[in-house]
Amino acid sequence: MPRLIHLNGPSLVGKSTLARRYAAEHPGTLNLDVDLLVGLVGGWQHDFPSALTVARGHGTAIAVRHLEGGHDVVLPQLITSFDGHPWADDIAAQAHAEYVEIALLADSAEHERRLLAKRPGHAVEAYTQHALSDPDSELLQKIRLDLESYLADRPDTICLDTTGLNADETYARLLAVLAGSGPD
Repeated sequence: MPRLIHLNGPSLVGKSTLARRYAAEHPGTLNLDVDLLVGLVGGWQHDFPSALTVARGHGTAIAVRHLEGGHDVVLPQLITSFDGHPWADDIAAQAHAEYVEIALLADSAEHERRLLAKRPGHAVEAYTQHALSDPDSELLQKIRLDLESYLADRPDTICLDTTGLNADETYARLLAVLAGSGPD
C-alpha cells in the first residue's frame, strides 16, 4: 500500500531537506514540496495565504494521482491548528493510502539557530526565513503555539525531536521511525 509520509514541523526545521533526501533514496517517491508550488502562483509575495491555498489544492491533486499509481509521496508541509483541518489526512484517504505523520521538532534555541543558518533554496524559503528571522517575532511564536495545539490533538503523530542532531542523524532516525523500529 502506498504511503503519504507527512513531515510536519515548524518552518525551516529541516522538513524539505529530509524530504529531498528521502525521495532521492527511494525511487518512485514523489517529494511534494508545496512551497515550490506557492512560488509558481503569480503574486504570491503579496497574498501568501491565497497562493498557499491554490498550491495546496494543486498539491492535493498531484499527490492523489501519484498515490493511486501505487507510489509513495513525502509531503514536507507545516500544518497547525490554524489550518483548521489536517488536510493531508484527506489526501491519503482519497487515494486509499496509508498516512504517516511525523512532526520534526527542535527546542527553541536549536530552531532559532537553524532559522538563522539556513541558506534558502528558493524564493519562498527566503521569504519565510525573512518573515521569521526575528526570534521574538509574533509570527514565530504563533506558529509554535499553533503547532503545539495541533499536536496535542494528534495522538497518532510521531514526534521526532531533532534537537542536537545533524542532518544525517535526523535522517537515520526518520528511517528508523518509518521502518517501525524508531522512537515514538
